[in-house]
Formats: sequence, structure tokens, C-alpha cells
Amino acid sequence: MKSMIQPHLFIVFIVVGSTNSAAAQKFFNYTCADGSQLIAAFVPQSKSAFVQLDGKSMTLPQRLSASGARYAKGGVTFWIKGNQAQLKRPRTKWTQCTTVS
Repeated sequence: MKSMIQPHLFIVFIVVGSTNSAAAQKFFNYTCADGSQLIAAFVPQSKSAFVQLDGKSMTLPQRLSASGARYAKGGVTFWIKGNQAQLKRPRTKWTQCTTVS
């Protein structure tokens, strides 16, 4: 039951927690080569990615990047360029991710 509630709280946080209209938010679903699936929401003025990964919601602040957009916190790094992304979690190797329609 707990895992069913968390995604809803995540989406409510994004919609209610933002001062921007819902139209300004962008949600993307990603599937990764290691089998991971995640949802990422981007609110332009927040300079953060709001990510749902492994049943947990997390806010990853944007970090300096020479190419693409990189978000990281607590050992989790999510690096995006176009429709491609890379995900790094603690004690794991980088994995390639792509957006899902």
C-alpha cells in the first residue's frame, strides 16, 4: 500500500509545490539499460529535477555541466542530453537511459 501512495504524493508535491502553472512543468518517463525506470519532472525556475526512482521521491539540484543538464545529490546523478540520459546510483556503474513515450 505504501508504494502506491508515494507516486501520488510526488505528483501532488510537484503540482502544488510550484508557483508556476502546470503547463510549465515537464514530466518524462525513462527506462534504463539496467532495468531501472524513473519519472523526472522539471520546473524551469526551480533548477532541480524532481525524480521518482525505486519507489522514492527525491529532489536533485542542478549541477554544473559542460554538455546537457546534470542533477545530483546523495550519490545519485542524473545526466540528460536530448532524449538520452545516464543514471548513477551509489555502488553501481553508470547506466544508459532513454525516454519512453
